[in-house]
Amino acid sequence: MHKYKSKLVKMKENEYSIFDIIIILDVIILMIIGLLTLRSVVLGTSQESRFLKQLIWDLVSIAVMFYVIFEKETRIQKYSKYIYGASVVLLILVLFIGKTVYGAKRWIDIGAFDLQPSEIFKFSIILLMAYIFSKYQKEKAFLLSILAVSPSILIFLEPDLGMTILMLFIWFTMLLSSDVDKKYIFTIIGAGLLTAPLAFFFLLKDYQRARILAIFNPQEHFQYGAYNTIMSKTVIANGGVTGTGYGLGMGTNMHIVPMQYTDFIFSAYAEQFGLIGSIILLVLYGTIIFAGLSYIGRYKDRFWEFIAIGVCAVFAFHVFENIGMNLGILPVTGIPLPFISYGGTSTVVFAAIAGLLIKARVISKKARQVIV
Repeated sequence: MHKYKSKLVKMKENEYSIFDIIIILDVIILMIIGLLTLRSVVLGTSQESRFLKQLIWDLVSIAVMFYVIFEKETRIQKYSKYIYGASVVLLILVLFIGKTVYGAKRWIDIGAFDLQPSEIFKFSIILLMAYIFSKYQKEKAFLLSILAVSPSILIFLEPDLGMTILMLFIWFTMLLSSDVDKKYIFTIIGAGLLTAPLAFFFLLKDYQRARILAIFNPQEHFQYGAYNTIMSKTVIANGGVTGTGYGLGMGTNMHIVPMQYTDFIFSAYAEQFGLIGSIILLVLYGTIIFAGLSYIGRYKDRFWEFIAIGVCAVFAFHVFENIGMNLGILPVTGIPLPFISYGGTSTVVFAAIAGLLIKARVISKKARQVIV
């Protein structure tokens, strides 16, 4: 770890590598793809204003990404606990004053926009887990990490099963990468397998169970759990290998897929750009994940290594789950596709964690000492 030897010595980072620039361009390209796809979905509908709103959010998100990149690393570590505390307070507030949409309280109405506290918690849990696993050892780190992830129960109560699973996935991925005794990890896996049937029958709501069962028998659960997925698969299949062309997707233009501007926006993209376009999209996401994981072992310290692991876990989960539910191979959970799905808070948070990844890479390069 680099340390300041005196107040007269500063650590100055090297210039960005080509890979860091690629990540920034990657994010901007994904935003452009998202805007184009969103426009094709909402054009001529009552939702047309969402395009302008998303454009504004994208611009704000780019500014946030650069703010995180240029923020002092000491401040990022110092304020991780405060950001976490604020996010937990917001999770509590949303249950009391949150706006109810389709039976769920996930957003707080703040004037011109809606704030989604679970997205803020996602950002904060990466920071806090990185702090815990880098500062504490074994049993203490394990116990503190359980306490840190426990507010995910509040997200489950909204209810938001998809985001709850995501928080547990972030925690478990970072736990696997820590020096916590593996016996605790095996205990968690065993407990999870044993309690899964009980959770399925006694904790999940009827529509959540229907969405899971719809994977195995979509026709039987067509009305409540599989309609969106079946329509999504139909639209995707219409795109074929090369796609119908931008703005020429029949299924998208007919608006047969509900919530296509958020959860099912991949179906609109795949119809218009086909298998080839979908592969390009996966390559863009894969580049971000590869940039984080390929640097493991070379980060400045354990804190930034855990940051990279957490960021990669978020992107991997979102892409895998969202595209999986669009294809009907995973249950519908309301998980957005990064930078493509419509959403203000989620886009800002994705940009912020992308900024964290770039920050982790940049400060890990050999620094120059400059005598003032």
